[in-house]
Amino acid sequence: MYGDKIPKPTKTLISRWGTDPFSLGAYSYSVVGSKQPDDRLAIGATVANKLFFAGEATSQNYPSTVTGAHLSGLEVANKVSQVVEFGRERFKL
Repeated sequence: MYGDKIPKPTKTLISRWGTDPFSLGAYSYSVVGSKQPDDRLAIGATVANKLFFAGEATSQNYPSTVTGAHLSGLEVANKVSQVVEFGRERFKL
């Protein structure tokens, strides 16, 4: 897909968040009485087009899932790319 121009990795990092004593494989969940999906919209709100949040906790349709994390990451990547493209046009980058 990318051809031979991509260099081989020099090292790797594997997270072990499932055994991390501070997270223990944590994920978000909605308690009874929560205002989901409004709460999740608030968690994922962009701040001043400079600070973006992604992850399963921000997913309205697939919270607490890998699918939710993946889709929210794609959505945020799209938002960031739009801001960057707008900035290039506006500031002639």
